[in-house]
Amino acid sequence: MLDIFKKVLIIAAHPDDEILGVGGTIPLMVQMKKKVDVLIFTDGSSTQYFNNKNILEDKFEEARLANSLLGSNLLPRLDFPDMRLDTVAHVDKNIALDKIISEGGYDTVFVQDNSDINKDHKELFESTIVACRTYPGQKVKNLLSYYVNSSTEWGNLLQKHPFNPNVFIDISSSIEKKLNSMGMYQTELRSYPHPRSLEGLRNTAKYYGNMVGIEYAEPFRLIYSK
Repeated sequence: MLDIFKKVLIIAAHPDDEILGVGGTIPLMVQMKKKVDVLIFTDGSSTQYFNNKNILEDKFEEARLANSLLGSNLLPRLDFPDMRLDTVAHVDKNIALDKIISEGGYDTVFVQDNSDINKDHKELFESTIVACRTYPGQKVKNLLSYYVNSSTEWGNLLQKHPFNPNVFIDISSSIEKKLNSMGMYQTELRSYPHPRSLEGLRNTAKYYGNMVGIEYAEPFRLIYSK
């Protein structure tokens, strides 16, 4: 499926979401000469680390290092409030995303799934759906949602509609790049058996790979392709 992608935008609510969900697929797309941009939508730390600008800068330096390892381009960060996207008017989020997506000329967009337990992820999914809605002249041809360790699995347990992937990308050749990239996120990485540990990420990729008869895979829900 990667063959049909040309210019890709990966939308992440927080720094590290892009690696957790698409970190094995990014280097495959880069190897195929696809342009891959990453947009981190929130400030990443204002709620968890209130009034701590050092943590904020650390997180985005980690994001820069993580994406440079994979060959993806980190777009200028936005400053929507971390863990409080539900306090921002829906239309304001829609406008911000629509501007970036339309001006960037992306044909493919990845975003977190609305089944996630994290409310920022849900809010961002809903605004991405609006920004990528099909209409005459819409450049986005492919819209997919992705799995985020420590958020999607809890959504599967507690939400009415679980994450239901229908696209599996073989990342057997890039799993180590994904893990090395996640290793740059020292502020977000946890010790095993936390799902946001390196071993937890490997186990998730192995689980979804085994579902489709390969060693490691990243799962996605294809929302539409035209």
